[in-house]
Amino acid sequence: MTTQVTSKGQVTIPKRVRDALGITPGSKVEFDLENGVARIRLVRKKTRSRIEDGPGILRYSGPRIPTADLHGGVAIKKAAERARR
Repeated sequence: MTTQVTSKGQVTIPKRVRDALGITPGSKVEFDLENGVARIRLVRKKTRSRIEDGPGILRYSGPRIPTADLHGGVAIKKAAERARR
């Protein structure tokens, strides 16, 4: 695939490449240079973790306890919901 560089140094990423990488409007891409070869890769957005995901993040393998059942769990859950807004 070949594309032309504009006077501003811009190029259009071919649709086939955008589709393969999941590049959509507003996506961020990163360029790497190695031995005279440029590589493009999609910068993945980091998703916010939820308080309910805590045990999984910490690799806790015991029984799941609902957040509301924990000491102060309701207050923690409400604070987490406010932080998401």
